[in-house]
Amino acid sequence: MNTLETNLMDPSLEKLNHLGLLSDYEMDQVRRLRQPDHPFHDAVNLAETLHLHIKVDNTDALPLNDFFDAGARLDHQKQGFVKWLFPGGVNAIFSHIKVSQDELVEDTATRRPRPFLDHIGIDLRAETPEVRAVFDSLSDRAGKLNLAVASQGGKGQPVFCCHVEISEKHWIYQDDDGEHPGIPLEFAYGQLKVNPEQSGCDLRPMDPRRVDPDAAPACCGNSESASDSSGSGKADHGEGFYYRR
Repeated sequence: MNTLETNLMDPSLEKLNHLGLLSDYEMDQVRRLRQPDHPFHDAVNLAETLHLHIKVDNTDALPLNDFFDAGARLDHQKQGFVKWLFPGGVNAIFSHIKVSQDELVEDTATRRPRPFLDHIGIDLRAETPEVRAVFDSLSDRAGKLNLAVASQGGKGQPVFCCHVEISEKHWIYQDDDGEHPGIPLEFAYGQLKVNPEQSGCDLRPMDPRRVDPDAAPACCGNSESASDSSGSGKADHGEGFYYRR
């Protein structure tokens, strides 16, 4: 069920903007998704929620009292990763741990200044024929717009990320807009399954126009490091890396 409410969503976006966590351009890009002429408007219109994954320097320095004042409530927290539910169906995720392939290859010279909006998630939770058909159409539609796509999951293999797993994802990479890097769109299909005691290793893929995602580093540079030899399912990746059971 779509729970996006524009009259409540806009104040949430404006609060994040006022706090310096969402730029004017990023806020406009989120709002643009709701416009009838947006190429993926029908998918957004079927979304249960939107999530904004914002990279910050330190999740411990977030203005929590301002979040509470805005009517937000804490959903999940771990070291370097926190998820807040804002009014209007806006879920704000903040992280300073590595959650994308891009972050595995960045260095001091290429590291983007924080905060920035890493991606916008369109949460297609309802597993209905209508939602399935729209989800399945996204890759072809993106191709007609000359936008790159990377997909994860499907065929019985869920996507494991953060503290949840989900059936499938399509990532659509928007073009850069002048000085503004394109903001990836994550279309996530299916119900969330929460795994509170583990984190997933399916990081956000790199833009395939810039690098072959299959050739890009995974959790710690190779797939074998996703689990240890003890059978516990946990590998010592160091701070910031996800593991997968």
